[in-house]
Amino acid sequence: MSSNDTRNKTDIYWIIAVLFIVAKLCIHLLTSTNYELHRDEMLYINMADHLSFGFATVPPLTGFLAFLVKCIFGNSVFGIRLIPALFGAASIFIIARIIKELNGGIVALVVAATSFLLSTGFLLFDTLFTPNATEQFLWLLSTYLIWRMISQNNPKLWITIGIVLGVAFLNKYSVMFFILGFFISLLFSQHRKVFNTRYFYYAILAGAVIILPNLIWQYKHGWPVIFHMSELKRTQLDNLTYKDFFIDLFSLNLTSSFIWATGLVSLIFIKKERTNQFIGIASLLIILLFLFSKGKAYYVLGLIPFLFAYGGFTLEKYLKGSSVFVIYIILLISVTFSIIALPFGIPLFSFDKLESYQAKTKNMIVFPFYRWEDGRAHTISQVYADMTGWKELTNYVTEAYSLLSKDEQGRCTIYVESDYGNTGAINFYGKANKLPDAISFHESYTIWAPDTVPDGPFIYVNGNQGDIRKLFNRVTEIGTVEDSYARDRGLMVFLCTDPIVNVREVYRQRAGKEKKLFQRE
Repeated sequence: MSSNDTRNKTDIYWIIAVLFIVAKLCIHLLTSTNYELHRDEMLYINMADHLSFGFATVPPLTGFLAFLVKCIFGNSVFGIRLIPALFGAASIFIIARIIKELNGGIVALVVAATSFLLSTGFLLFDTLFTPNATEQFLWLLSTYLIWRMISQNNPKLWITIGIVLGVAFLNKYSVMFFILGFFISLLFSQHRKVFNTRYFYYAILAGAVIILPNLIWQYKHGWPVIFHMSELKRTQLDNLTYKDFFIDLFSLNLTSSFIWATGLVSLIFIKKERTNQFIGIASLLIILLFLFSKGKAYYVLGLIPFLFAYGGFTLEKYLKGSSVFVIYIILLISVTFSIIALPFGIPLFSFDKLESYQAKTKNMIVFPFYRWEDGRAHTISQVYADMTGWKELTNYVTEAYSLLSKDEQGRCTIYVESDYGNTGAINFYGKANKLPDAISFHESYTIWAPDTVPDGPFIYVNGNQGDIRKLFNRVTEIGTVEDSYARDRGLMVFLCTDPIVNVREVYRQRAGKEKKLFQRE
C-alpha cells in the first residue's frame, strides 16, 4: 500500500472518530435539559459555594469542577451537564487512539465507538454531573497510559500515571481498587520490572502530594468517609446479591457486553495478545474486588471502554474474509437492543410516556433499571424519580417565603428535615426567587450548617409534621409535593411562626450534636 493510501485511510479513520465524538456531544446536549437536575447533582453543585479539600461523602474534585461550572455558566442546567458530556466525548477520542496504536482499522473503531456511544450505562452517567463520569474517564486514561508505558517501554510515563491516579483519588476513593488490581497484575506478570525504576517512586511521590490535602481534611474531620461507607453498605449495598451485580453489569451495556467480554477474553486467553494480558487480569481482579465487597456494578464501568476498544480490535483482527459478516451481525444486534434501551440512558420521553414505555419493556432484560436501592422493583427507574418534583417543592417554599414581611424574610430560616436532595433543590432552584439557602443535617450540609440561626420564622420541610408543633404556636401547611413520579412525593412544606420555646437555642443544641459527627475528638 502506498504512503498516500495509508494517509487517506488514516484521514478517513479520524474523520469517522470525530463524527462519533460529535454524535456523543449532540446526544447529550440536545437532551440535557429535558428533566430537572438529579438529587445528587444539586448536592455537588452546592459544593461550589463551600470549596474545601474534602466533603462528607466525596473527595474535593467534584466541588472544584462545580465551582468552575458556576463561574462560566452560572446556574445553567445545560452548562452543568456539559461537563460529563465532554468527558464522554473525550473517552471516544481515547478509544480511537487505542485502536489506532494497536494498528486496528475502521471496522474496529466503528464497533468499539458504537458500543460506547449507545451504551445505556455511559449515556446515563455522561448525562449526570456526578463523580462517575469523571471516574470513568480517568480510569480509561489511566489504563491507556499504563498500557502505553508498557508497549513503548517508557517508564517516564509513570510520573503522568501518578498524577492522573492522584487526581482520580480526589474524585472517588474507589480508585484504590483500580490501583490494587493493576499493581497485583503487573507484579505477577512479565512486566514486573516496570517497578524497578526511579520513575515509579516519582509517581508515588507525585500522587501522594496530590492526595495529601484531602487526607489531612479527612483526619481533621474524623474520617467521615468511613461513616459514609458504613451507611452506604447498610442502606444500599447489603440489598445487592452477586446475581444482581452481574445482571446489572450486563444491563449497563446490554448485548454490547459481548464486545467488551470479547476484549477481556482476548487479553487473558489469546497467546498472540499475551503482551497485554496484564490489562485483562487487572480488569478481572478489579471486577472481583467490587463483587466480593458488595459494590455496585457501575463501579467498574471505567474498565469497559478499553475493553470495548480491544474487543473491536479482536473482532476485526480474527474475523476476516468470509467471517467478517459475523461482526456486522454482532453490531446490528448490539445497536438494536441499545436503541430499545435508549430512554433508560438519556431523558427522551415525558414521564407519562416513559411509564408507558417501561410497562411494555418490563419483562425484557432491562429489568434492573426498575430496581431501586431498596432492592425492589418500581414502575420507574430511581434515577429518573430523583429528577422530578424539585421545582414543585421550591414553589411551595417560595410561596411560604412570600407570605412573610420584609423583616421576617430577613430573619427566616428554611430548615429541611428530610434529606440532602430537598436541601439542594431549594438552594438551586430557589436562586431565581432569591430564597435564602436551606439548612439541613444531612451529608455535607451538616458541615455547612451555621452554629446559630436568626430569631425569626421557620419554613419547615419534611415528610410529616414531626415535632414542629411543639416549637411553634402557628404551623401552616403550605403544600405537599404531588408529582406522582417524584421519589419524594408527599413531601410537605410548613410555615412556622409564633414560637413556643427558644427556637434558636433548640437549633443551637441540635447543630452542636450533629456537627460532632464531623469533628475529631
